[in-house]
Amino acid sequence: MRKVIVSTILLCAISAFAEGGYTNHAGNVVAGWPVKLTQKEVTLVEGVVTNDCRLTTNDCRLTTTYPLSIFPESELRRIAADFGQPRVPVAVKRAISGAEKAMARSRKRAEKGLCTKEESDDFCAKSAAALKSYLDKQVKDGAITPAERKAIGH
Repeated sequence: MRKVIVSTILLCAISAFAEGGYTNHAGNVVAGWPVKLTQKEVTLVEGVVTNDCRLTTNDCRLTTTYPLSIFPESELRRIAADFGQPRVPVAVKRAISGAEKAMARSRKRAEKGLCTKEESDDFCAKSAAALKSYLDKQVKDGAITPAERKAIGH
């Protein structure tokens, strides 16, 4: 009997996480996917399917609004990232912005004939690789979460 209960609990937890479940302060999983996020509340919808980063609700009307105060900081960051508004540190935002601006400058230089397209492409490839490495290191160091990393892209 005990194995059945434990197995049932594990299956429920796994299925909740498959639907975008989030753990509240009490350790309970709140199932759903964020469809609305404000400063104080998140609205989660159940029965969401993800296809190539697109969300569809499959005509599911079961939405529930929760106060953000019931979630720990780590889950708040996951919710924001899953909603498409990752909360990343300023230093990470600056690194992304700087890399994007440098690559845009390089492309403009190539358009104006100040460098060759191959040189620009090479610079952009190296810059993109360096940014990817930096972001991966930030995940490893715990500065950003894997969900935030995925939402950032690059």
